[in-house]
Amino acid sequence: MRRIMLGLLLVGGVACGPPVKNTPIEEIPKLTKLSDVMDNQATVMDPLFKKIGQSQFTDDDWAALTAGATKIQATSLKIKDFSKGAEFDALAMKLNQAATDLSNSYASKDATAANAALTTMKATCKECHKKFR
Repeated sequence: MRRIMLGLLLVGGVACGPPVKNTPIEEIPKLTKLSDVMDNQATVMDPLFKKIGQSQFTDDDWAALTAGATKIQATSLKIKDFSKGAEFDALAMKLNQAATDLSNSYASKDATAANAALTTMKATCKECHKKFR
């Protein structure tokens, strides 16, 4: 009986997490709900935010960082379709710039620049959620 209850708790805990959305980049402009855009952002960035503070990144890390930056560049532009005013749009553009900075850090594999971009992205997400969620 204890195993069954533990199993149900584990399954319930997983089911309560944020939805996983991995929409292909070319399909992002077709999204019709802000929640779908946000779920795409969370799916790609939440694991990357855990890398903040690393002094170096593996080739796999750089691939994930670059993919994340590309996804956020697309989704941050799409967010403006769901505008909640000038401040909302400015935060979307701030996120877009940080994603561009993250993408640019790959060329020189500059971990310091990548960390700065990730930190800015995380702070921007937090600020936007605090004001508009």
